[in-house]
Amino acid sequence: MDRVHVLATGGTIASTMTTEGTVPTESIHDLADTYGDVFDVIDWDVTVEQCVQQPSSELELDDLTTVARRVNDVAGDADAIVVLHGTDTLEETAYYLDLVAASDVPLVLTGSQRTPTEPSADGPANLRGALAAATHDAIRDGAYVFFNDRLHAARPVTKVHSTNPAAYDSGQYGLVAERTPDGLWFFRRPTSLSVSVTRYDLTASVDIVATSTGTTGGIIDDAVERSVDGLIVDGFGLGNVPNDVARAIERAIDHGVPVAVTTRCRHGNTAGVYGSTGGGRTLRRAGAVLASNLSASKARLKLLATLADPGTDVERTFDPSRLDRHGFTPRSVRVNK
Repeated sequence: MDRVHVLATGGTIASTMTTEGTVPTESIHDLADTYGDVFDVIDWDVTVEQCVQQPSSELELDDLTTVARRVNDVAGDADAIVVLHGTDTLEETAYYLDLVAASDVPLVLTGSQRTPTEPSADGPANLRGALAAATHDAIRDGAYVFFNDRLHAARPVTKVHSTNPAAYDSGQYGLVAERTPDGLWFFRRPTSLSVSVTRYDLTASVDIVATSTGTTGGIIDDAVERSVDGLIVDGFGLGNVPNDVARAIERAIDHGVPVAVTTRCRHGNTAGVYGSTGGGRTLRRAGAVLASNLSASKARLKLLATLADPGTDVERTFDPSRLDRHGFTPRSVRVNK
């Protein structure tokens, strides 16, 4: 019989209220007892494993590599993998696994906005849906997030609400599928939207610099002084920044520090259009990489993973033309299961 392996990392889905506040106290074995009937949604063997036990806001880069190693180890024997995760940084872990998972075994992440003991707990439904998605024969590669009856690709998905069970959105790129009473309804062919990297050690140091009106370049200069390995600058619009930040970016590049520029806009891409001092075209001519539609947090993970392999070209890794573009093409396909 086919087997799905569930890796637990903590988060609200495994949390209870204590005198100190809400903390992850429930192991995956506790949850298996609590949610036992949830596993009946699929006609597969289910095995469970506690991989990490933390709120996702407290996960370290070492924890991400631990999860990635376990995913790749388990993929040799399991037919599908589900990861239970806290919602704060779930989108980052999903994208990181989309980059580095070395197998075509389906991988779906989920969690909950409410604890298991709350009357309106959303964990059981999310876990049930994640299991159904991971074991669906249309899901064959890439990492996905299942939440509130919706299946998202790892690259575009973002947490957009701090408390609502409809916590995630994929913006202009849309859903992969939606769960209906008749099964999963697919809006496009499920596939990874990420350019894979060959190494998943996250030992480099990459900082994120946010910009706003009049931001100066001192933070960038300080980072270079601290011997940071890379920088993500979260710019405006198409990837433009204040003049002083632009000059600091050029100094960082002159010191051999790779810089990727993202946009703080929720929708749209970066593009080298503006040729003023802080314009994206000027930054690109200076050697900065424009990170397309990646958020700053996901661009940081991509740069970290890229820097783990000294032979990898940073600009080529971020090149949007290497995306599997047909993955973005809306296509209504109903596949029942």
